Amino acid sequence: MVRLIVTDLDGTLLNDDKHIPDDNVIALREAMEKGVHVSIATGRNFGSAKRYMKELGLDVPVILQNGAFIYQWMEDKVIYKSDLKSEVAKLIVEKAREKGLFYIVYMDFLEEKDMYIDTNYSGEFLSYLKQNEWRINYVSDVVNYISNRDSIAEVALVGDEEKIKSIVENDLFIFGESVSVVKNNRINSEVFYEFFGPNSSKDISFNYLLKYFNVKPEETMYLGDNYNDIGMLKIVGYPVVMENAPDEVKKYAKYVSKSNNEAGVAYAIRKLVLGR
Repeated sequence: MVRLIVTDLDGTLLNDDKHIPDDNVIALREAMEKGVHVSIATGRNFGSAKRYMKELGLDVPVILQNGAFIYQWMEDKVIYKSDLKSEVAKLIVEKAREKGLFYIVYMDFLEEKDMYIDTNYSGEFLSYLKQNEWRINYVSDVVNYISNRDSIAEVALVGDEEKIKSIVENDLFIFGESVSVVKNNRINSEVFYEFFGPNSSKDISFNYLLKYFNVKPEETMYLGDNYNDIGMLKIVGYPVVMENAPDEVKKYAKYVSKSNNEAGVAYAIRKLVLGR
């Protein structure tokens, strides 16, 4: 029996226009009315996830920025955060420059205008930058801003996967477990990787939700669509993947639902939780 539903946002709960389909809202509320707990686990920061939490009326802890931040927003309660040390962030940026990779620095978990960029970009993830234009600070050198802090929220690298992997394997190994690496997405020939502080992943942070709601992994449904969802899909009793997910992600699902543009979250909840 499902006692907890945790859903990803982009590509899962949200359609491609970045709205929650009405059917998804209705199905989640019906589940909550039956006593099923609902939360979110997303790669988004609080500022960009807040409106969806408000729309669903969630006053519970949610997992943000791929597990680096857990926040109960109505109480302004920071439950967990994992900062990335500035020395690690600066090294990532320096190596990205050497390899011609695009980089984004995210300064703070609760700062609305949190993204810092000092180079131009025109690749596969341009739509991501356009959608988050309101969060971006265009500066002459991001390293200057990193140097003013002991730590930051994260750094993202975009571009050739082999180049990014070489930084992870050849340069970041000296920091050991003090840095967490999350493969977020792939679009054609480019990938989007994120670098956080220690113990940052959706599946690690999921342990807090289990304790908070007093449920077991086998009583949990997780709905996702991308590489950063794999850890969660591996440990829950009801792993659900959207039809629009990559094939590498679908293999971790027990149930493949309709796409995010067809209210796949609602379809799965009605089939597996509400019994319709």
